[in-house]
Amino acid sequence: MTINHAPTAGTGVKIVATKAGLKEIKRLRKRVKELEDECQRRDESTSHAGAFIASPPASFAPSAASSLKDPDLSNEHGSLRKYWEGIYTSTTQSHQTQYYGPASSFYFIGWMSSYLALTFQQPHFDHHMQPNSASKSFASPTSPKKGALEWSELPADGPAVEDFLTGTQEDYFLGLFWQSYHCILQIIDEVEFREHYKSLWVTPGTPRKASALVDIVLALCMQYGVAFIPRSSATQKPQVDVDSNDATIAGRWLYRRSQSLLSAELESPSIMTLQCQILAVYYLCNASFQNMAHITLAVAVRIAQILGIHLKPPENLPRRDQELRKRLWWTLYTVECKTCMKLGRPWSAQLSQITCSLPADDHDLALLSGSTFASFGGKVTWLTYNLLNTKLLLAASAIYIDFYDRCADVLGATDGATLYSDPDSLERCAQSLMSSMKGLQAWLHDLPDELKTKRKGTGEPFSTDGTPLEMELFVPLWLQRQRLLLELLYHNLAMNLYRPFISFPTPSSSNSQSAQDNATSCVNHAIAITRIMHQVLVDSDLLRGWHEAFQWQWNATLSLIGYILAFPLTPLTLSARQAIDCAIDVFETFGRSFAIAASAANVTRDLTAKADMLVHRFGSNTATPATASSSDPRASLTYNSPQLDSNDANSANLRSQPETDPSLMFPNTSSGMDLAFTIDSFNSFEPMLAGSTNMSNMWNFSQD
Repeated sequence: MTINHAPTAGTGVKIVATKAGLKEIKRLRKRVKELEDECQRRDESTSHAGAFIASPPASFAPSAASSLKDPDLSNEHGSLRKYWEGIYTSTTQSHQTQYYGPASSFYFIGWMSSYLALTFQQPHFDHHMQPNSASKSFASPTSPKKGALEWSELPADGPAVEDFLTGTQEDYFLGLFWQSYHCILQIIDEVEFREHYKSLWVTPGTPRKASALVDIVLALCMQYGVAFIPRSSATQKPQVDVDSNDATIAGRWLYRRSQSLLSAELESPSIMTLQCQILAVYYLCNASFQNMAHITLAVAVRIAQILGIHLKPPENLPRRDQELRKRLWWTLYTVECKTCMKLGRPWSAQLSQITCSLPADDHDLALLSGSTFASFGGKVTWLTYNLLNTKLLLAASAIYIDFYDRCADVLGATDGATLYSDPDSLERCAQSLMSSMKGLQAWLHDLPDELKTKRKGTGEPFSTDGTPLEMELFVPLWLQRQRLLLELLYHNLAMNLYRPFISFPTPSSSNSQSAQDNATSCVNHAIAITRIMHQVLVDSDLLRGWHEAFQWQWNATLSLIGYILAFPLTPLTLSARQAIDCAIDVFETFGRSFAIAASAANVTRDLTAKADMLVHRFGSNTATPATASSSDPRASLTYNSPQLDSNDANSANLRSQPETDPSLMFPNTSSGMDLAFTIDSFNSFEPMLAGSTNMSNMWNFSQD
């Protein structure tokens, strides 16, 4: 059958259509409509997440959870989506490699390492990029000695009887818990714990009975408390090698005994089992055993699901117990969010399967919760931190998932491994991220003033304006610590989301403004973290011994160094360089208590020296950005990079390289730059036979 249509207006062309042709047109129109609907859903995902964060529903039905974009696996297989490839590298004393995604600091270190290796025309090894840690010295926290790769652990029963903590010592460390981790995690009922602890002391003059929960709480508090004890005097050089007395693995035999006791509960776990595993995740993260922590986290998620903690609490339970279950689940889920975004790995728990509502924080519940913290302000209790911390992580994870899904779509369309080989694709993803970041702004808009640390003058809390903190004298320590940790977490999450746009080299395309704006935002948040950390450590003990705060500072320092390498002559370069000096001071302060921080100070000095050389290459020995604000007192300072000896091989290499030659990063095999790199240990790149024409192609690794 043939259908004749009248000539199209202005063309004189007569359209002839067949029945088959009309059917095909109808099919194509339907497909276009499906694609348009899919794009619309993606565009609305961030606004849905923002609405969820601003006004959480009473419970999580699958329809509500879907707005946070759990992946639909049935539609992913066989599609054009191609996820941004991470790296396989060893971060332990073993040569076995592990996977880390593009959002991880390990990926960023590797990217900087390859850039430095190409720029200086020599390999850049792992010990130049990563500080010494317990995980680089011990096979596990329970290994009896350094360098022991064979299976060996501390005795499950702990040390000899005479080496047990006395009741007085345990009371001291438990006292630290109530003013530190208990205010942040909020997963233990203080009254019930004290009753349980009292029941363990049966016979006077003898050690208490073993308890998995008490043991892991004490282990965590020993990590925290021992970090207050200087390892060396102020006149001695800080120790940079981790040994068995290091604060990061203090209490390790208590951790070992706790895990041994828990192994008998796996078939019939309890709430206490889950509490122990969550605390164990924190202990392992503090000790730098990130992969063990991730594995323990997965076990904790499964235990929570076995107990039905992810579901709406049974109505026959008292409100106090219902809310404890909610805090347990959402504390676990926020740890999951932080860990997966930090390591660039997939989630274990899916929001679409969660019906547990967000925890409450009202005054009545605070009185029922078992702790005696006073309320502060109109609507803020000590439980409010947990609720707002959960909302912050939900907002950040929604942005994270949306951003890397969009990157996957772009990479699928261009058949690339990373965005850095295509400036236009990088710019499209940058614009997408800028739009999605409204979710964090919505969270910040709803944050009560009582949970914001005030600034001197006209400065704004949670901003990057650089104004000093105003430490209030008559605010409880638990509230001051909650405020600081919430703001530092906010800056750390924002910095990590923006960091993919610190690329090497900077995109040469004129249409890359959004990517450069995101890089600027990243370094602004890194500077904010550093200034807060520096002031707080100088003026108070609020963050002393807080291992996660050290890790945030190390993460921020990587962003600062990366920014200087990528943008050696911008108005922010001087501020970033000055912030690095503050970061070194922070590391030295922490380094008096644990070795990884002292080592981080040395690593930072080494990397900064290389960055200074590059700045000198692109500018002059005194390079104050001309566009810096005249009202900023820092604008009158100079960037003091070291004098370069003309006989120095590195200096000669730098001078011989054109300033904007893209072949520095994407060498052609015929140009004489016959270097490619492979990861041997922790992001260490060693030369091998070349064959790659693009640096981004060097990042296609096997797991072998």
